[in-house]
Amino acid sequence: MAHNRVKVVVRTRPTNNFAHENIEILEERKVVVHSNKHAVGHINNQVSDWSFPMDRVCHNASQECVYSECVAEIVDKAIDGYNGTMMAYGQTGAGKTFTITGSTENYQERGMIPRALSHLYQTISEMVEHTHTIRISYMEIYNEILTDLLATEGEEPRTLTISEDDGMTVVKGLNVKLANTEEEALNLLFEGETNRVIAEHALNHASSRSHCVFTIYIESRSRTQSSSNYTLSKLNFVDLAGSERLGKTKSEGVTKKEAMYINQSLTFLEQVIIAVADRKREHVPFRQSKLTHVLKDSIGGNCNTVMVANIWGESAQLEETISTLRFGTRMMCVANEPMQNVHFDPALLVKEYEQEIKQLKMELAMHDTLANRSNISYEPYTESQQFDLQQMIRRYISGAVPDIDIVNLRQVKEIFKQFKLLVLSQEKDIEAKLVQKYNIDGAMDGSKSSRRGSDMDAGVGDTDGTGFGLGIAPTAAKLDKAAVVETRKIKSRKTPKERVGSGAKRSQPQSPQEEVPELPPPITPALSSIPPLHPPSSPPSKADAFEEFKRERGSEINRIFVENKKTMCEKKKVAKDLAGAVNTAKKEIDSVKAVLEKKRVERIAEEGEAAGNVYDEEEYKLLTELKEAKKKYKDNHTELKGVQSDISYCQRLVDQARQRLVQEFDNWYTESFVNMGDQTRPSTTTAPLTAMAPSPSPQTVEDNQEKFERLQLELMMENPESIPYLNAKKKMEKKGFYQPKVPGKIKASVRNAPPGHMTAVL
Repeated sequence: MAHNRVKVVVRTRPTNNFAHENIEILEERKVVVHSNKHAVGHINNQVSDWSFPMDRVCHNASQECVYSECVAEIVDKAIDGYNGTMMAYGQTGAGKTFTITGSTENYQERGMIPRALSHLYQTISEMVEHTHTIRISYMEIYNEILTDLLATEGEEPRTLTISEDDGMTVVKGLNVKLANTEEEALNLLFEGETNRVIAEHALNHASSRSHCVFTIYIESRSRTQSSSNYTLSKLNFVDLAGSERLGKTKSEGVTKKEAMYINQSLTFLEQVIIAVADRKREHVPFRQSKLTHVLKDSIGGNCNTVMVANIWGESAQLEETISTLRFGTRMMCVANEPMQNVHFDPALLVKEYEQEIKQLKMELAMHDTLANRSNISYEPYTESQQFDLQQMIRRYISGAVPDIDIVNLRQVKEIFKQFKLLVLSQEKDIEAKLVQKYNIDGAMDGSKSSRRGSDMDAGVGDTDGTGFGLGIAPTAAKLDKAAVVETRKIKSRKTPKERVGSGAKRSQPQSPQEEVPELPPPITPALSSIPPLHPPSSPPSKADAFEEFKRERGSEINRIFVENKKTMCEKKKVAKDLAGAVNTAKKEIDSVKAVLEKKRVERIAEEGEAAGNVYDEEEYKLLTELKEAKKKYKDNHTELKGVQSDISYCQRLVDQARQRLVQEFDNWYTESFVNMGDQTRPSTTTAPLTAMAPSPSPQTVEDNQEKFERLQLELMMENPESIPYLNAKKKMEKKGFYQPKVPGKIKASVRNAPPGHMTAVL
């Protein structure tokens, strides 16, 4: 275990009023601060000059320079299995949030998190011998309250608690989302950024009012080696809220309360750092605040930690600059103990143990052969061997055999097992003989059958003593279900006059034995063969006019309606297949669980409670099948939810198209036939209809938005590495994200929602 102290880098905020007479930077590794306080007329023993040696000083440095100096190394080590933390500390307005997340207006000014994500995904894509899984969480500590910034809209707020699991600090209830690509990871980053709490005061128009922790979890497994070990590391990016003096910021109300919580948590953080740096201290107060408890691994724990001390190099901010540099020198005294986080996969570990057991059995067999004990076997008893042993036990009980020769412990266990089965079978035989001899169950069955027979013979109308006739109706008295269904079909085919005429006959009772007549299905002739029922001058029927409308004027709307309906039917068919697959997987899971539970109960009954967690080869195969069935169930269920969402959307489109088709037909029919003489009647306009897959016209003229997107695409092609970043930013803008959180509220007014599917405007 190597000792590695915290690395501290100073970054100055670019300003035109840099106090060169007060702040001096020497060799990019030392900051010297000269105070303006001088003694006037009396002796002044106060310190007026301070020297702060640092690991590096980045004066007016770019984001790329800060990343290569601070973050690149801990990202590479995180891929190898070491935890890493990068935190930004400083006063309000010194540039902490700009350092961590950067600016979304310019790709070159992106912060440490986007650059680390790009570096991470580019590196793991080149490591073909390993497979990596990336997960992301984003958390906010606002007024000592933990908030999940990646919680979806409509989800009930969870209670987040900090706990320690296997020496690591974890936040229970926090959403940890999978990110397969760089663009998905950036989407999660931008989603969380829009849910943060910000406010405006004298020093910063968009000041962060909370501490935020963006965590990347990296799981690495080998593709070439079949070992059970794998590495699991986490990379934290901590954006600390800025310390501020209330006398300078003039904060009031909610902003003042937030500043008090921020200063309190930063004070506790400094106390923890002082305690960790003091090797004589036995207790470190990590639990004083949520911030110090979350950063327990990063401060004096298993982690490579880098802190960026952001300072505002103007003379008006000289006191805050000295305070920040003092905090940085204390942080440099903290020694961490980073170590590779190697974990073991239980399934692969069981497989290795099985292989080792097999080799040990082979060695035992070789040892028995050399000792002239060749007939000894260490494999489980077969059915024939169990039968032979059972016959030997029967002969031993009857006295035909005086003793049973003991060979090994395996034979002793099997003898006890067969003794138990023999005793149970004898108990069942004795019970069956008693039942057969005294006819215990037969008498009870006979009484029940006699009662049932008397009830069947009684028929309808038997009196139970209270004046009501009870019994079982005969078969002839029941109406056939097929006859009922056919009757309903015939009634639905009748004309209104026939229905009126048949109403008088309803009062007459119909015998149950009467057969219901079956009418032939109606014959519908072709529309062309039907003679016109009206003179040519009269308007056509609405049915004929509707067919004509669908062929001519309403052909486009009808086409959209038919296509949407066809797509919805296809989606329903896919959903039906997926539902069948989900049900099949669920039945498979239940059956495998039942078999595993049965085997576990049998093993505990045979070998005792100590064998409850030991699995044989057959149970291991069942566990593997259970795991695969669960994975299949989860994948199919997730896909089914997406298809169901598509079906709902398709249904809305079909309803919209149907309503539009009917409305346009009514307008057309009224204009063409009803109000033929009225030429001044205004036409009714409707909203554009949404289609599933419209075919754009080649003569469509680009509007300003389309031109902007085309130019943006050309710029993206010039720098391919910026494509995931710009795509994520574009999605964020389309969802209407740039709505900052109101100070003092924890829940954001706008949450990220999944993008819509199959949406186009005709």
